Amino acid sequence: MTPRIAILSTDADYYLMLSHVLLAAGYSTVLADGSEAALALITEKKIEVLLIDCQPASSILSDITDRLKTSGHSTDVLLVALVAEGVPYIDILKAEVDESFIRPMKPEWLLSYLHGRLKAGPNDAAGRAAISGPDDLRLDAGARRALANGKPVGLSPIEFRILSTLMSTPGRVFGRPELIEAVWPKANFVDPRTVDVHVARLRRSLHEALGREVIRTVRGEGYAVETKE
Repeated sequence: MTPRIAILSTDADYYLMLSHVLLAAGYSTVLADGSEAALALITEKKIEVLLIDCQPASSILSDITDRLKTSGHSTDVLLVALVAEGVPYIDILKAEVDESFIRPMKPEWLLSYLHGRLKAGPNDAAGRAAISGPDDLRLDAGARRALANGKPVGLSPIEFRILSTLMSTPGRVFGRPELIEAVWPKANFVDPRTVDVHVARLRRSLHEALGREVIRTVRGEGYAVETKE
């Protein structure tokens, strides 16, 4: 099945240009002219990727990512920000998208990234394997969804990748450098304190869902997922 990509943009010319590039590469595209339209496509599982046209003085990036996290669908789709000049970098960090590209960019960069992330396909058995940790917590790697007692937990893409790494070996302590390498593989530099911020958010979400502490902090070393006693 051809991967379907939605382009969230209010600029018709930009959509047509980007759509032409993606169609030529074998992808199927659809325009989402606002956050409501994008959210509907994601909740109805009609797309695999959402490309977000980020413009200065526009709240579209924060709006869609906030809506996705609130609805529990933030890990259901690959989120890619296409960032125009003048957009504050802190806004991109806060949005916690899977990847971002600064415009103008070479189309080959975006296509290479999409090919690498989508090549396994939605029906790949290995990609959909469940990751088990404590009895009341599991991950569906294919759907990129965390389940607490069988119910979805609203996590950002970065939080999901951190949890996936920790749950790959329950009880093992992962240092901050290891988590940075696993979660931000293409980043030039990530401050270790950034890891602490995301782990704190992840810990809070899991505590709200399970009513107990899931992540253990080992001072000076890193973090580990606790097994359920």
